Amino acid sequence: MRLLDRLRGEHRETEAAPAPLARDAVRMRATLTGLHAERGGGGGEPDLRAIAGDLLEGEVEAPTSDVRWLISEEVDPDEFYAGEIAPNWEGRDELTRADRLDGFIELAQTIEASPGALPREMAAAVRTKVLILAWAFDEVYGYMGRLSGGQPS
Repeated sequence: MRLLDRLRGEHRETEAAPAPLARDAVRMRATLTGLHAERGGGGGEPDLRAIAGDLLEGEVEAPTSDVRWLISEEVDPDEFYAGEIAPNWEGRDELTRADRLDGFIELAQTIEASPGALPREMAAAVRTKVLILAWAFDEVYGYMGRLSGGQPS
């Protein structure tokens, strides 16, 4: 492995490429829904700090190669939440959350189209953030979330 590759965080020889975002979304949805249900689920917004903590502390089997990689690199769950999730969720209204999520989805799709363009940590963080925020958005603003929370449609 070349020194420059290591400095940029590229370890292509030892790492499998992440699965397509669509496949990861299915796995992540199942995992996050399960974690949310264990915490009582239903009404109100999901506790994303606790869910991200459980996910990155290895409380459940890692649903994606990105989560597995973040765990292996000992990414601090509280720092991940504070840096990646909270600024894009906490205190934001539906429209702002949607706008930010749209931007991150575009970035994740760009990453998927050009693997290796960003350091592994950044790509894994973006993809994981997108999947957590997209799931949370669906939970809060989707019809199933509204119905399970007793909100009118």
